[in-house]
Amino acid sequence: GPIIRVTRGQTVRVHVRNALDEATNVHWHGLIVPAEADGQPSNVIAPGAEAKYSFEVRNRPGTYWFHPHPHGRTAEQAYHGLAGLLIVTDAEEAALGLPSGAQDIPLVLQDRRFDADNQLVYVAPGMAGMMDQMMGVLGEHILVNGRPDVTLPVATQPYRLRLLNGSNARIYKLGWSNGAPLTVIATDGGLLESPVTAPYVMLSPGERIELWADFSGEAVGGEVKL
Repeated sequence: GPIIRVTRGQTVRVHVRNALDEATNVHWHGLIVPAEADGQPSNVIAPGAEAKYSFEVRNRPGTYWFHPHPHGRTAEQAYHGLAGLLIVTDAEEAALGLPSGAQDIPLVLQDRRFDADNQLVYVAPGMAGMMDQMMGVLGEHILVNGRPDVTLPVATQPYRLRLLNGSNARIYKLGWSNGAPLTVIATDGGLLESPVTAPYVMLSPGERIELWADFSGEAVGGEVKL
């Protein structure tokens, strides 16, 4: 889905038209919003209807996201693509001089299944389908920003990588292929007081993390995998 960029203190107004054949809504995952502005299971938009969400951005700068939250349909609607990032900033964060523009890269991780016609498969038939409903759907293909086998060209300079685990059930263990430690600068609650280094990080469904990735020491033409 799209990336919504907002500033702390800004008033956000979102108009939603439900073009699905079932009820849906929008839940602002991680944001401090009034109950009437959040997409609770009891507050849905009927097929063909419209709704307006309005709230003031009160959160610290960080990486948040939005997705549907109708009862019993949240997982499948998000699986089929109804989700996106919401990035909060403010003047204090801007003054830190963190990588920005082309050096500020969102990376949404999602696993998916496809049939022979390259159509999304949510629940497989038979016992596998029953297990999926009990334990969560796991896909055979890992997509980054909706694409398989992603390669990102980077320059020999620092980058800010914003990672979201947008999968339904899969937990990721993330580390650099060259053995370098990860430098974590933010988590679900926004920027940390100081960076934390670790050999790897675990990312659960819905969880976000931000990395400082400095490619200054890499050779031009080289490759590093996450």
